[in-house]
Amino acid sequence: MPLEMVVLIKVVPDGKEVYVDPVTFTLNRSMATNVINPADENALEAALQLKDKHGGRVTVMTMAPPFAEPFLLECMSRGADQAVLISDKAVAGSDTYPTSLTLAAAIKKLGKVDIVFAGEKTSDSSTGHVGPGVAEFLEAELASYTRSLKYEDGYVTAERELETGVEVVRIPTPAVVTIITDSNIPRRATLRRKLDAMRKGIMVWSLNDINVPADWVGLRSSPTVVRKMLPFPRKDRKAKQIDESQFETLIEDLVKMKVINLEVSA
Repeated sequence: MPLEMVVLIKVVPDGKEVYVDPVTFTLNRSMATNVINPADENALEAALQLKDKHGGRVTVMTMAPPFAEPFLLECMSRGADQAVLISDKAVAGSDTYPTSLTLAAAIKKLGKVDIVFAGEKTSDSSTGHVGPGVAEFLEAELASYTRSLKYEDGYVTAERELETGVEVVRIPTPAVVTIITDSNIPRRATLRRKLDAMRKGIMVWSLNDINVPADWVGLRSSPTVVRKMLPFPRKDRKAKQIDESQFETLIEDLVKMKVINLEVSA
């Protein structure tokens, strides 16, 4: 059975070039080199792998200014069938709540969707809110922190990587699945697909197109507010190099530092 899949991506500043506005405490994206959020690349690959096996269509979607268009074309060059850019001045400053609401509304406009993919988190905020938020607004099942998945007869079986181990869940579609970083190797673009992507172009939707009122989004409709930012204290690490002849000295030092305990209880 062919699958209708949506992959949510975000264009983020390169982690080496992050600039923060000293007044609003929001990211100044105009000063940095932008990239596709790493976990979202893994989410796209997971969707493309299901498409390879079951057939269907992959739609890549983002909410961003027009500068995101080349990144959507890049996703199409890797195998996505179509792309949607939600671009509206009113969404500027939106936190994860109005972002999730807006993306869910755009997904509903597409019609029937079996699986929505997203990265586990974004490198510029690391909240991990949007995937679960979209699931809530869509009233869909959720499998977060997924490292692998398979689809069969209307159900998604996902392996979730948790702090306590691996959990396997089976949920019905429609479902939202968030994919962990480095869970697969994203495929590269091909020249033929690049040409196809340029020929197809991108669908650009405003808030009016998805029936979302402007006063539902933006900075004023975002419950998360950064009041203050403090520099992270830098601590110099002390390194000590030893050879095997100093093993006993190392053990003594670790005991003194209470890193290890050699006492044996009766």
